[in-house]
Amino acid sequence: MEAKRLEAAVGSCRRCRFVDQPFLLDRVYSWLPRKVRVLAVGESPPPGRKAGSLYHLEAFDRLRLSLSLILGVRMEEVLETLRRHGVFFTAAVKCRPPDRKSIEGMRRNCVSLLRGELEALRPRRVVAMGRFASASVCELLGLCPPDDQRTLSWTRAGEREVFFTPHPNHLFRFRRELCPLVREVLLGGSDPFPRRAGGR
Repeated sequence: MEAKRLEAAVGSCRRCRFVDQPFLLDRVYSWLPRKVRVLAVGESPPPGRKAGSLYHLEAFDRLRLSLSLILGVRMEEVLETLRRHGVFFTAAVKCRPPDRKSIEGMRRNCVSLLRGELEALRPRRVVAMGRFASASVCELLGLCPPDDQRTLSWTRAGEREVFFTPHPNHLFRFRRELCPLVREVLLGGSDPFPRRAGGR
């Protein structure tokens, strides 16, 4: 039921000019866990005329490659691993941007869709992965953006834990030493280990 409502919200939105709508084409919400424990928020589908996206399994996707390193599983196991652990990976921008410079405007237009996901899925933990994701999460939850997006930090918004991490592709290229911590944030138990993650 929630999957259909969220998909309909994306499908009815006409605020942006976009290339295509991977959240509809790839039936992203069919990957919702029965109970969403963690809502991970990424940036956007790859901009431009590309076929790939995290949920488009027939094409290579750099985000899926980066998540496979973070999670310690093969690329083809990423989505099932997330679902099995109650993690749903969404995006601050749901539609494919024409180019990178369009992402910020589309992000602002998509905040209401992310709000709908938070209200419908009620995750106890939100993980904002990257600058655009952090901007949207902070806007929705009334938080200040992290001082340094190159490391991990966390805070609380009411009863909800909110973590900020670098974008997965940045972790893959430059900060692989953080991958075990990010894996714990995504898949771990209820204790967010604030001393190690730089609690604020």
